[in-house]
Amino acid sequence: MHDVIVVGARCAGAATALLLARQGHKVLIIDQDRFPSDMRLSTHLVWHAGADLLQKWGVLEAVRASRCPALTEFSLDLGELVLKGTPPDAQVGAAFAPKRIVLDQILLDAAVAAGAELREGVLLDDLLREGDRVVGITAKNPDGTVMTEQARWIVGADGRHSRVARSVGSTAYHEFPKEAGSLNTFAYFSGVSLKGVEFISRPERMAYAWATNDDQVLAGVMLPGHSPRVARQDTEAFFFAEMEAMSPDLAARLRAGKREEDWISTSVGTFCRQPVGPGWSLVGDAGLTVDPITAAGITNALRDADLLAELLHQGLSGQGDLDATVAAYAARRDAVSVPLHLFSQDMARLAPPTDEVIQLFTGLAHNQAQADRYFGVFGQTVSPADFFSPENMRAITDQAAISA
Repeated sequence: MHDVIVVGARCAGAATALLLARQGHKVLIIDQDRFPSDMRLSTHLVWHAGADLLQKWGVLEAVRASRCPALTEFSLDLGELVLKGTPPDAQVGAAFAPKRIVLDQILLDAAVAAGAELREGVLLDDLLREGDRVVGITAKNPDGTVMTEQARWIVGADGRHSRVARSVGSTAYHEFPKEAGSLNTFAYFSGVSLKGVEFISRPERMAYAWATNDDQVLAGVMLPGHSPRVARQDTEAFFFAEMEAMSPDLAARLRAGKREEDWISTSVGTFCRQPVGPGWSLVGDAGLTVDPITAAGITNALRDADLLAELLHQGLSGQGDLDATVAAYAARRDAVSVPLHLFSQDMARLAPPTDEVIQLFTGLAHNQAQADRYFGVFGQTVSPADFFSPENMRAITDQAAISA
């Protein structure tokens, strides 16, 4: 009998297992992959709130040691003006963009070092139940034999196509098809100089670039999700045509470098899922998949892992009824995650700016404190609800009038 079985060993599952194992709970992690294992379908960006959690957990130095630079300069090129800022209220004061083969392994190694048991190459088959309560799993071992394990709690950290979510019938809400989001085309480059984390925004277009491990750069362009797909052999020409139209300077720097891996072009449907039920919960993309335009996914996963592990520890250690304690996860997660999800989805439309949006950015250009807070929405140190509140919008407008 385990206290917790975590299905999925990437950043959300590994972080959850790490925190529970450090509290002395008996944790089993299973994953169908074998590690180290990369996941290129990721923006890699761990924003400021996520970096603060990595520091709190004592693993940030391992990220730094992986030749992953701290990202401290942020700019948003809007054509007519360029905003620069730094998210406020962050302890580390930086973001990081480790490749997933690095970040996932650091968290997984820490979880195993804390006492969690890892079984690799294991595919979840089904969940065991007593009445309506989940009490364990059946899974296929690498040799094809069936494994049966019981636990007081099952955590689904197995991605947006989660078998756990499907097995428990978790309902989706705030759900959007991939056509309503962004179409993201990106690759890794070496030999590219950057001016910090660069975002370039144009009507129905966005470009981005930031540094990752081993002196490489992740750079991409985003179009509305309903845009026509480009043939694979035409991807490079498409990418540089779009990049040059938005930023000839960044395009030239990327051309001067070397593309290190194949292009990836993807769009994803997004959703929130019911994240908790009798004996089970979901964390990471299994419970919340956000459009990649805000690069919020990893930071969301780390934050939700921290919250879920806290509640599970309280229930497992007898500080309160287990089911009642963990049930609070749903409301507490959604209070933070839903505004971020809807903000990302609105951005992903890449709609031409309205007069109100133009007025906002003009005001931010003359108000560094508020520009920092705008970047804080991405860094997850400022909530979208607070920043975009009528009161704060009036404060920006009033300050702009004074400055003019």
